[in-house]
Amino acid sequence: MGSNTLSPQERRSSFATVLVAEAAERAGFYGVDAILLLFMVQQLGITDHRADLMVGAFAAMTYATPLLGGWIGDCLYGPRWTAIFGTLLLSAGYALLACTVTSRSFFELALALVATGNGLFKPNAAQLVRRLYERYPLKRDSAFTLYYMAANVGSALSMFLIPWVRNTFDPLLAFSLCVAGPACALFILLTQTGTLRDLGILTRHSLSPKRATAFGAGSVILCILSVTFILYSASVARLAVFSCLTVVCILWATLYRRATPSEKVNLVTLGIMLIQSIAFYCFYQQMQTSLTLFALTNVDGTFRILGHRIVTFSAAQFQALDPLFIILLSSPMARIYNVLSRRNRDVSLPTKFAIGFRFVVVAFFIWWGGTHLAGGNLTSAWFMAGGYLALAMAEVLIGGLGLAVVAKYAPASLNGIMVGAYYLTVGAGMYLGSEIASKASSTAMSQTVQRQHYENLFGILCLCALALALLTLFLARQLNRMEKRIS
Repeated sequence: MGSNTLSPQERRSSFATVLVAEAAERAGFYGVDAILLLFMVQQLGITDHRADLMVGAFAAMTYATPLLGGWIGDCLYGPRWTAIFGTLLLSAGYALLACTVTSRSFFELALALVATGNGLFKPNAAQLVRRLYERYPLKRDSAFTLYYMAANVGSALSMFLIPWVRNTFDPLLAFSLCVAGPACALFILLTQTGTLRDLGILTRHSLSPKRATAFGAGSVILCILSVTFILYSASVARLAVFSCLTVVCILWATLYRRATPSEKVNLVTLGIMLIQSIAFYCFYQQMQTSLTLFALTNVDGTFRILGHRIVTFSAAQFQALDPLFIILLSSPMARIYNVLSRRNRDVSLPTKFAIGFRFVVVAFFIWWGGTHLAGGNLTSAWFMAGGYLALAMAEVLIGGLGLAVVAKYAPASLNGIMVGAYYLTVGAGMYLGSEIASKASSTAMSQTVQRQHYENLFGILCLCALALALLTLFLARQLNRMEKRIS
């Protein structure tokens, strides 16, 4: 029974299963993500500079592996079983991270298991949603909106809970709790909603079942070993990231040579917006790197109103503000888009990206201003929250629309490959953002010097974002004119 024969009730039930599995899996992943940097610095004794670079390399590999996972799901195992294998690797990775509390010996291997498991799960869970609604394009858009929301619900809850568990009890318990996320997703995908069993079957291929199994397993093992090797060396990680960017450039150039005149215009727009995406994720990655280390020693985590304490955040818990604000902003923004569309006044994707960079400017201006006004004192938690709100708005406009850019401007026959290319650019942007963050932490010694370095970093990033906002606005006008000429 395929997706076309499902009744509305069966489709809703299957979709709910995928939503819950996605929320559970993301809860485990972002719980680890929230405490990873501070665990490396405080428990493993890794320097701020090295920790920033390793977190960036891990992020880059996390967004590079979906290219492999998508291929395995499409050609070898099918999306449901590939997602199931992904949850097994994620569970093993989190469990191994818990073991590194007493010994660092397998730390890089644990991260490699997590990155590869994410690569298997992430594209194939989304593929299940696509298959459910492939004949219903209007419902498909709202389904992916709910899917994105489910991921943020899971991440927001875990990014509040897991740092609290780590601070109150110990990292061992925190990482052990993270195992529950993919384990729950595994149980759901194996036992719930029988319609998924047929929906997630693999497409036909020329390999025998034994060869397909062996080839897929060998590819996964090779990926794990490769990521482990990359994480051991900052120079190798840098080489891997730039190699990925080179692959994307070669792919784009090949497509451009073979494209028709109208397709070339779309590919120019796609290429420019992928570069803008890389730039945005350089800023975005500061949340997990420089902003988290800054909050550790230079921020008063207590929110107060008229002198009365409301709530106190740890350094890692500030990261939970991003998914929380996205949950609050996504629904109103979707309604605004619908209203503008009905009135035939919806703005183009390049214009939305340009508006998003304006909010990046606002975010880093707030963080720079809060640090500057604090002088020698701790920066107020309200300044941190204000910056996170502005950056979340930018993420809704840029990060949330990245796949929409690929869907609109990439050739239909190569949409899947270009989705993988998009994820590669996201990972590259995060790595470059970690490189930027490491510049502030490499020379900061005393708390006063450290505060000054971060103030300078936020100010420089604010000016860079302002330049990019002006540039993207200019490019949006040019791209809109090009699009009108061919329409």
